[in-house]
Amino acid sequence: MIRTREMNKGLYKNYLQKAQEYSEAMNREFSEQRFNSCILCAIHCGISAADALTIFFKGVRHAGERHEDVIQLIETLSLDREVIQKKSRQLINLLQVKNQVEYEEKLTTEKGAQTAMKEVERFVGWVKEILPHE
Repeated sequence: MIRTREMNKGLYKNYLQKAQEYSEAMNREFSEQRFNSCILCAIHCGISAADALTIFFKGVRHAGERHEDVIQLIETLSLDREVIQKKSRQLINLLQVKNQVEYEEKLTTEKGAQTAMKEVERFVGWVKEILPHE
């Protein structure tokens, strides 16, 4: 079972703002060639965008230990199945590098950071397209 936390639907805007701030930090870190922290910012950007999405459509956000479980929650949304699968794959690709970046001894490369940035930009761009914003 996916652990969730009920949220006021209007709070999705706060999570979009968090995603934007993480995106800005991601770009700064990349420009300073801090590729490990760039990827961590990208991951948090994606997680915040996913939370905005589920809060808006379901009034809940993921509250479990495994970030990957948010994918199951996204897949319950009443949106185009093909699009959901594609966007879920982008988020999964991003989340799969989280443990490597945080806990393993291997350092991230510029190419790895660019790949993460591309995935999160596509995912967050889609979230921003379908959610209302001012």
